[in-house]
Amino acid sequence: MKEFKQKVIYLVFIVTLIALVLNTFSIIYLAFAGLLLAIFFHGLASRIERLIKMHRLVSLGISIVLVNLIVIGASLLVGATLSEQYVRFEQILPNTLRNLQDYAEGYAFAEEALKDTIALVGDTSKLASRIGYFFQYTFGFFGDLYALTFFAVFFIATPIDYVKGIVLLTPKEHEQKAEQILRKIGSDLRVWLKAQLILMFFIFVTTAIGLLIIGVELWLILELIAGLLCFIPNIGPTVALIPALLVGLLDGVKMTLLILTVYMLVQLIETGFVGPYVRKRMLSIPPALLLFFQFVLGGLTGAWGLLLATPLLVVLMILFGKLYVKDYLKKKIR
Repeated sequence: MKEFKQKVIYLVFIVTLIALVLNTFSIIYLAFAGLLLAIFFHGLASRIERLIKMHRLVSLGISIVLVNLIVIGASLLVGATLSEQYVRFEQILPNTLRNLQDYAEGYAFAEEALKDTIALVGDTSKLASRIGYFFQYTFGFFGDLYALTFFAVFFIATPIDYVKGIVLLTPKEHEQKAEQILRKIGSDLRVWLKAQLILMFFIFVTTAIGLLIIGVELWLILELIAGLLCFIPNIGPTVALIPALLVGLLDGVKMTLLILTVYMLVQLIETGFVGPYVRKRMLSIPPALLLFFQFVLGGLTGAWGLLLATPLLVVLMILFGKLYVKDYLKKKIR
């Protein structure tokens, strides 16, 4: 009877914890995003520290300055072109959608598919204002940006303090294991982030080259969309294809097919060769499990959950592997 009561208490605790997490997920994912930024800067600082043998704080400062200089330099270099293409991009999509609606009249399947596409793209003449909808589950865009910045700053400044704080909350006999798990999470997230940045850079470069070869005018904005959405595996590349095809339709079916070919070739190379090679050398996540987790988290928490589904899955795989499979089931992890 006592054992049964204990199990009920554990079940109630787990259900309560899950409900609490879902209700406060807006804060959790901002903290988690800040943690990823901190891991990125500390990883870059470690590489700088190995190259020039400087103190860690100096290397960290150099990494932050270096990233800001790269962003500012890229903005000065292509900012005007990108802004010009963005304005053009906003102008042409409504016309393309209207032409498609006229063409699809009388075809039930085409009309339904087009309706879904229009719902996804929305009124592109107001695209800039719609970016804020991405943050609709929290304080708004500037509130999220403010919170994200400060989370990142705090994690960058004193990461060891948070590790010590979590270890302090665990029973004394489990302190060493808790510290090992936290270090494992930090290490795997760093490896995952490195792999993801490599793949994003690959998508940026190859998409830009392909679009330039076939003569797409808005190549810069399209390759930027493709590269950024590559951060969301499985779903991101498909979403990135939609505006590219809509832009291609302005120049006719031939250009649309050429753009489709470029995107398919890039994805074929990424998923068939570059992606598996990078992930095999760094960190492998079961694709079906990832897709399932993306749909679940995206449905429960919206766009932010979809964006952070992969790194969150990395954390959960470590926790389940170390605490449940290894400790509870007493099985070895391959």
